[in-house]
Amino acid sequence: MSLQLAAGQTSLERLESALGRMVQKHGFQRVDRPDPEFATGLTALLLTDDPQRNLEVLDACVILPESLKGLGDQVSRQVAGADFAPALMQQYGIARAPAVVFLRDGQYVGSLNGIRDWAEYQNEVAGLLNGPARPKPIGIAVRSENAQGACA
Repeated sequence: MSLQLAAGQTSLERLESALGRMVQKHGFQRVDRPDPEFATGLTALLLTDDPQRNLEVLDACVILPESLKGLGDQVSRQVAGADFAPALMQQYGIARAPAVVFLRDGQYVGSLNGIRDWAEYQNEVAGLLNGPARPKPIGIAVRSENAQGACA
């Protein structure tokens, strides 16, 4: 008897699996370009990143579909993978993923960053979806002089 060891999935492969489940099971549309067009009405757009940088990204892929279930077809669901999310994060002034951007007729309504308690998450989603459109925040890019990080 021999034991064969196989390499596990990379963090980006796990993200792709999670995004595939969102598309197949929950009706999300995958953003496939840096300047997507959004449907009229309400849209929830999940912005992701490599889960190796932030494990909350995979949690958001589970929590967001559940929190939107009660809204039925009232909300268009979109998700951007690590390929197009950085450009959209810059466009909407989002500092880090995971984040959910809410749009009404393509206009920015608000965003939620990170993971929160379930009740808090649902209350904030309902508040954003029922609230007025707001101006987009201004994102200011912050760059490190070296790739090793600023604390080294």
